[in-house]
Amino acid sequence: MPSEAELRRAAETGSPQALNQYGVKLRLDGRLEEAVEVLTEAAEQGSQDATANLALTLLSLGRDDEAAAWFDRNGPMGALMARRIREKRDERDAPGSPGQHGS
Repeated sequence: MPSEAELRRAAETGSPQALNQYGVKLRLDGRLEEAVEVLTEAAEQGSQDATANLALTLLSLGRDDEAAAWFDRNGPMGALMARRIREKRDERDAPGSPGQHGS
């Protein structure tokens, strides 16, 4: 696997593939906020891999609504993931659910 420096240099070219690879490296290193920035740039250029990796990273950060929005852009399987995220949120937020605090 290329070093972080090599991945960063490749990402500086603006290539969606290189940005995605660098973003994945950042995510694997636990640098999630930095990964979101890099993966967003690649996803906005249309990289489906980056779109999925961005959604997964946002999910790891607990940013479920943003993750669902990016999953929606990633074809039928992504749309299915987005729907499941929203259903889970709706169940959690439903009155009387364990995630709700009573008055």
